[in-house]
Amino acid sequence: MKKTFLCTTMIVLLCFSLSGCGKNKETTVQQIDIDKLQETMLAADETLPKMQVSNSKDENADLNFSSLSDMDYNRIADYFYAYAKTGTAEEIAVIQLKDSKDEAILMQSLQKHVDSRIKTLQEYNPEQVTMAEKAVITRKSGCVTLIISEKNGMVQKAFEDFL
Repeated sequence: MKKTFLCTTMIVLLCFSLSGCGKNKETTVQQIDIDKLQETMLAADETLPKMQVSNSKDENADLNFSSLSDMDYNRIADYFYAYAKTGTAEEIAVIQLKDSKDEAILMQSLQKHVDSRIKTLQEYNPEQVTMAEKAVITRKSGCVTLIISEKNGMVQKAFEDFL
């Protein structure tokens, strides 16, 4: 009787502990100061032209985000997107996700954005194509970044050091 009770108790405890490991459990990410991250990353490349910035605080944040990614905006916690006012290739964006499990999906979406930019640049600004082809898309701590600049490595280091 004692063995049966102990076995039953162990099985129940095991079931409860495994129930928390389901696929649908959200992986939350730490909150960051996206404005400070934006400032840090843009300062990392002093060759950047004047940049236009949109972010999650804008009135049309979801619409502005759709020019960068086709990911459902409800999955985004925060973002900034800086792009050259002059129409050159430079772009720097960081997207903080609500669930870090979405990182790979977002990275694919950003790669589609880069591919589209390359096609546009081939038509209208061919000397900028090489820079766009060297785009960096990486992730850390539930954030995904897109970097297209002359100094990708320095901007990427600023991103990684910040997080």
